Amino acid sequence: MMQQNHENYCFCELAPLYALNVLSEPEQKWVEQQLAECPELAEELAEYQSAVTAIPYTTPTVTMAADLKNRLFDRLELDSPPPLPLSAPVVPSSYFAVRSQDLNWQPHEVSGVSIAILSTDEVKREIVGLFKAAPGVYYSIHRHAAIEEIYMLSGDLVVGDQLYSAGDYIRSEPGSVHGPYTNDGCLFLFHTSMDDEYPPVVVVA
Repeated sequence: MMQQNHENYCFCELAPLYALNVLSEPEQKWVEQQLAECPELAEELAEYQSAVTAIPYTTPTVTMAADLKNRLFDRLELDSPPPLPLSAPVVPSSYFAVRSQDLNWQPHEVSGVSIAILSTDEVKREIVGLFKAAPGVYYSIHRHAAIEEIYMLSGDLVVGDQLYSAGDYIRSEPGSVHGPYTNDGCLFLFHTSMDDEYPPVVVVA
């Protein structure tokens, strides 16, 4: 009886079902035996398996009916759930943003420079903020304790012998020293260390 069933098997019919993993154990073993005896059948099976993998991505999205929950509660003879209050979306606690109108610009000790701090990390000793300088400003020479990253938003900035402008990204390695300046003024986003080293300011009496 089992031999008769095997004689009725057809690889082209069972291969798609094998790819879907819905065959009985004898049928599954028969397909695997055919694959062992005829390796060229593996290519045909691989095409079916590839098609099965694509099924979730090709199935059209079905929009859930607006009253589905109420209909389900009615069928289960339960009280309908109260409507959700209309309110602003819940912001995850891991999310943080600063609106442009809320930027807190503070004057820097370097004349003509203002800084708006966006975030600080006391553990990593990192600070992220916006730097705005008036035309002709020379920033203090300093040594970087860690990597500094700058993304130019507007204006110009000269670092070493290179001139940077809007859209440019500047990365300074730990231990590097520079004293950048701007010709026409600039605005940039910076990410740097709280522990950068600045020479002491000499006050002339």
